[in-house]
Amino acid sequence: MKLNRDFICSNEMGMIYLICFIFSCFPHLLFSQDSTVVVSTKYATIKQDAQISELLSKYKDYNREKEFTEGYRIQIMYTDIREDVYKSKGKTYREFPELPSYVQYEEPYYKLRLGDFKTRLEATYYLQQVTTLYSGAFIVKDKIKIK
Repeated sequence: MKLNRDFICSNEMGMIYLICFIFSCFPHLLFSQDSTVVVSTKYATIKQDAQISELLSKYKDYNREKEFTEGYRIQIMYTDIREDVYKSKGKTYREFPELPSYVQYEEPYYKLRLGDFKTRLEATYYLQQVTTLYSGAFIVKDKIKIK
């Protein structure tokens, strides 16, 4: 009886050793195929998964297709008289030809806004110039056209 029991114990130990060996090699089998991309620039080398590169590429394509994004404009007029807004719009074309102007109608008022600024700092720079002609001008968050 004792011989049979020793045989079973040694068989179980052999199985335990075999299982330990398989599990110790298993992580190496999982990571044997490397799908990383190495991107080198002047300042750094970046090693990243290929799926991240693919995701960034899709994100860039998505942003190229968008026409509008969050940004800032300078509001220079707010009135319910349509003719006044369009006269002022003509004046802004002469005074600030580099800035596009937009008339937005929200019943019953017309708003005249200038520019497509990505940052508030950029809008503040132009606001200093605009306030010389329109003292009540201020910066507003708005959907801007992407150039």
